Amino acid sequence: MSTRASSRLRDARIKTETDPTSPLASASIPLVVSSRRSTRASRTIVKNEDGDLDETTLARLKLEADEHRRALAAERRKAAVAAASPARKRTVKEEEPENGSPGVAKKSKFATKEPVGWETTLDRIRAFRLENPAPVDTMGCERLAEVGDHIPPEVSRFQTLMALVLSSQTKDTVTSVAVRRLQRELKGGLTIQGVLDVPNEELNTMIGAVGFHNKKTIYMKQVAEICRTQYKGDIPDTAEGLMALPGVGPKMAYLTLQCAWNKNLGIGVDTHVHRIANRLGWIKTEKDGPEATREALQSWLPKAHWREINYVLVGFGQVLCLPRGPLCGECPVRDRCPSAMGMNKRRKVKIEIKDEILEQEVTVASGDVAIHTIHKTEDVNWKVTTVKEEEEESPYFATSRSATADVVKTEPDDESTTQLLNEDGEISKSNLMEESADIEDLVQ
Repeated sequence: MSTRASSRLRDARIKTETDPTSPLASASIPLVVSSRRSTRASRTIVKNEDGDLDETTLARLKLEADEHRRALAAERRKAAVAAASPARKRTVKEEEPENGSPGVAKKSKFATKEPVGWETTLDRIRAFRLENPAPVDTMGCERLAEVGDHIPPEVSRFQTLMALVLSSQTKDTVTSVAVRRLQRELKGGLTIQGVLDVPNEELNTMIGAVGFHNKKTIYMKQVAEICRTQYKGDIPDTAEGLMALPGVGPKMAYLTLQCAWNKNLGIGVDTHVHRIANRLGWIKTEKDGPEATREALQSWLPKAHWREINYVLVGFGQVLCLPRGPLCGECPVRDRCPSAMGMNKRRKVKIEIKDEILEQEVTVASGDVAIHTIHKTEDVNWKVTTVKEEEEESPYFATSRSATADVVKTEPDDESTTQLLNEDGEISKSNLMEESADIEDLVQ
């Protein structure tokens, strides 16, 4: 490097270090580092230019220095803001589960692991539903809206929403009758304007069969007014917008999105889905409510099943897995259901306890003819044992009342036992005395 070139480079560095207004002031150190890392390239440039730094090289160095200065300034501002702002809690990003469905954010306390064998269980229930119709198949809320070329789409969507509002705490059969009456008797049909024009008393009479019809009359009026003023005669197309409507909860919102807008954004969980999912052991939210069940199911159930799970389980709960007295003996998944197996054990224990009580009662009532009545007690107990063995082999579960009735109605083979019992099936004192006399004659 020539003496002239070295002096010019030294003067530029000195100016950078001493002059704070110089554009290269904040980039003096990186320039030195850069020159050290690329010494060979710098010497090549200098050599090609006969030892002089031309204007192009100086301009390039200035641009690099300006970019580095701006980057440092941005980092300083970011650090200053972070130091001045209070500590924020780290939010958990809603991630997509491995099964490909959006699911629920991992921060949900109801998220659970995917149960083993749920596909087989769902396939069996689906096959059962195909062969066994349920009220939801023909009278479900998604099937009550009028459709056709003469029905505008927004009218069909409004009717679906109204059907879901009326369905709360009401059976599908009752909801269907109420919706059909509104479609038939309202002026212009079941439309936003038709609901707004009808007097409250008349509307309340039309839906009088549904549960909480007084409140639902007010809800229908309010929803119709909101849809007309805020949504231009249509219904909201988001879950948040639907749940902001009076009388509309999460279940109605997600079912409305699925049926009216064809948007599969969440599972509609009603009492049937909540009950059956817990009975099957898929989740453990029995005491936490339907919304917890929705979050738990969405944490592992693939999104492709979100829409059908309501239809399948609701019909299954209407005809077989009843709230009280489920028909576990006919259930296609009784060998996979923890509730069915637990119910079988409890009922067997009740039968055994009734056997012991019956034996004690007959023995005490016999009195002086203990030998005769013990023999007959063994006969009765033998028949009760036979019933119990059939219970273990049969998939049906007898209720405690029916099991007791079978024991009382069981006719012993020996006629003498029949003579001991009166018309009510109880041991008669007079009959016992006659039997005792007969035994004394035999002994003498």
